[in-house]
Amino acid sequence: MRHLLTVILAIILQVPVLYAQEKGVKTKNLPNYDMKTWHFGFTIGTNNLGFRVERADDFMQQNEIYGIDADKYLGFHIGPISNLRLNKYMDLRMLFDLSFNQRDLIYHEYRVTKQEEKVLEKRTMQIRSTMLEFPVLIKYKAERINNFSPYLIAGANFRYDISAGKNPDDEEAVRLKHIDPCLTWGGGFDFYLQYFKFSIELRYSLGLLDTMQPDGSKYTTCLKSLKSNALTLSFHFE
Repeated sequence: MRHLLTVILAIILQVPVLYAQEKGVKTKNLPNYDMKTWHFGFTIGTNNLGFRVERADDFMQQNEIYGIDADKYLGFHIGPISNLRLNKYMDLRMLFDLSFNQRDLIYHEYRVTKQEEKVLEKRTMQIRSTMLEFPVLIKYKAERINNFSPYLIAGANFRYDISAGKNPDDEEAVRLKHIDPCLTWGGGFDFYLQYFKFSIELRYSLGLLDTMQPDGSKYTTCLKSLKSNALTLSFHFE
C-alpha cells in the first residue's frame, strides 16, 4: 500500500506542472491568499481504515483458531481546518475531524458438532468506530504555478474512538481501546479558484500502539497486537 501511495503522489505532483506548460500564463486568482497569517476552512472526504494483525507467538500451538484475516470498508469524515503560515513554503495545519468507519476481523476456527466431528467455520466480527481525529500537520508547498500549487504534508494524528469497548451486536467481539495515535504523511495539490482555495489531498496513516483490549478470550489470546492503518482522500475548502 505504501508503494502505491508513493506512485499516486508522484502522479499528483506532476499534474500542475504539465497543466501549466500546456496552458501558459493565466491571471492569478486570490493573488495575496498565501500571505495571510491565519486562514480557515473545512474538509470532507473518504477513508479506508484497517487493521494490521499480528498473531500471538504461540498461535500455531492453539487448537481452536486456525487463521485470522482483516477486512475494511470505505468510511467518511468531515471537520474544520485551521492553517497558520510559518513562512513562504511551510504551514502548520490543525484539523478536527469526525469520522465513521467499519473494520471486520474474520476468524477461521474449529468447532465440534453434535456428532463430535471437527469442522472449520468462519466467524466475522464487525467492529464499527466513531472517531474524533486531531491531525497536526506540517505542509510544505512548492512554488505556485499560476492557480496551482503541489505540496507534501506530514505530521501526527491523534484518534479517539468514542465507540471503543462497545459492541451491542456481538458480546464476544474484540473490544478496542479509545486512544490510537498515528503518524501520517502524504501530499496533494491546491487549486486557487475565484473565491476560495480547493485542495485534493491523499494521506497514509500508521498506528503506533496496540488498540486491542485483552479479555482472556480465545479471540484475543491468539493475537499479539492490532494496530491501525488508513488511506485518506480529503477535499479541502479554504
